[in-house]
Amino acid sequence: MISPMFRLGWAATYTIGMCQKAMWEKAFGAADERVRDLTKQWAVGLADRMQIEVKCYGMDDVDWSQPCVVMANHQSYLDVLALYRALPRPFGIVAKKPLFSVPFFGGVMRSLGCVPVDRKKRAEALDVVQGAAAKVRDGSTIAVFPEGTRSRGDRIGRFKKGPFYLAQMARVPAVPVGIRGTAALMPRSNSGIRPGVIEVYAGKAIPPTESTGASGRTELMARVRSELSRLADLPAAD
Repeated sequence: MISPMFRLGWAATYTIGMCQKAMWEKAFGAADERVRDLTKQWAVGLADRMQIEVKCYGMDDVDWSQPCVVMANHQSYLDVLALYRALPRPFGIVAKKPLFSVPFFGGVMRSLGCVPVDRKKRAEALDVVQGAAAKVRDGSTIAVFPEGTRSRGDRIGRFKKGPFYLAQMARVPAVPVGIRGTAALMPRSNSGIRPGVIEVYAGKAIPPTESTGASGRTELMARVRSELSRLADLPAAD
């Protein structure tokens, strides 16, 4: 038996190694598309090494050729693995700004089109969201965790407003994606990684609301939260 903490260390080592490989190839002229391919390889390889099976549902019902904002529940660091393993097209993630300063890891995030956000600087964050919305309108897909941080794994927590500003500005559909099982395999306490099954459920795309103001954001937020509650099989509770 391999201990959960050993698995965690193994996962970190593998992740760092894949980031180094991606940035090495990038330094010698590889395009961002190559980094995206390596990220998919990382997700497949890490899941195999951790003995984690990712089962996908509803992916064929979404038109992934069109730009969208993916909105997923968040209960574990394994949620990122689950999304990169499950989603059929490359995407960036809205993430905390300090992560972009991590050697190699930050470079991979930039190549993927990830978006750095500093929630303490509201004006700067708004500019970043506007830039991200422009990228989405041009054809990129962005994934966000509307809860803003990992929940305890027993609920869909209260949503932040930022992801819904992004969806409104981009004027593209929001695709709710419910993730089940990650909290049991890698708890919020970061006490290790356990083998098992993660289920990823894609819901039907929710078109942008007609209203671009606060009422539209509130409506979209309510619809996404209700769908995530259903897809993740978790109650929506503050």
